[in-house]
Amino acid sequence: MRLVKLIFALPLLLALSQPAAAQGLSKAQEQAVDKLISDYFIRNPDKLEQALSAYQNYMQEQERLRFEQTLKDSANELYRNKLDFSMGPADAPITIIEFFDYNCGYCKRAFAPLMEVMQENDDVRLVFKEFPILSEDSERAAKVALAVDDKLQFLTFHTKLMTHRGPINNALLDKTIADMKLNKAAIDKQAESDVIMAHIEANRSLARDLGLTGTPAFIINDAVYPGALDKPRLDEAIALARSELKKNK
Repeated sequence: MRLVKLIFALPLLLALSQPAAAQGLSKAQEQAVDKLISDYFIRNPDKLEQALSAYQNYMQEQERLRFEQTLKDSANELYRNKLDFSMGPADAPITIIEFFDYNCGYCKRAFAPLMEVMQENDDVRLVFKEFPILSEDSERAAKVALAVDDKLQFLTFHTKLMTHRGPINNALLDKTIADMKLNKAAIDKQAESDVIMAHIEANRSLARDLGLTGTPAFIINDAVYPGALDKPRLDEAIALARSELKKNK
């Protein structure tokens, strides 16, 4: 019981030890609080280790709760934004969301396993979240992709970029547009529209709120999987999502 009290008193004691002007303590009172904390932990070093460990666990739990709340608050933007390209049934019980960058080698590595998963599972939906963070070329690629309105053409465009070995740059983007016989003038105009710019910024903001700092990053039914996922790990994540759905019925 004394340890529990200490754990929750520690942040208060540390706050009280801040400069007196901020806390309304005199210099003598501030020094007395500092000495009280120091003396206790010098006499009981094991208590300090336990308190810090418990406090770390507490902060991790708070972060987990914050993340879960962010997922709930952002559900429409995350799962149902009409500007995001998606594959699979709209009412699929399992949704894979991928935050990706066209110049990310790990994203390219994950592309084939994702396509295999979509072919093998009719209860899975895949949502592509354009998250260009590596270069200006990445941003243009994302904007051009979003400007391709037709879903089949988008998937063709996406596949060409994801299977290209080497960097994605303006020359390759222009060649891809030409090879697909798309209207370059219309694509370029739409790519620079306020709607697409705002959508990319919204994706970046959403990633920040969720603590996603790199690509690829996957969210599968509210569980986060940072980094590239190979086929076995995707299968495992999908099986876990199915298990959770059954458990919550």
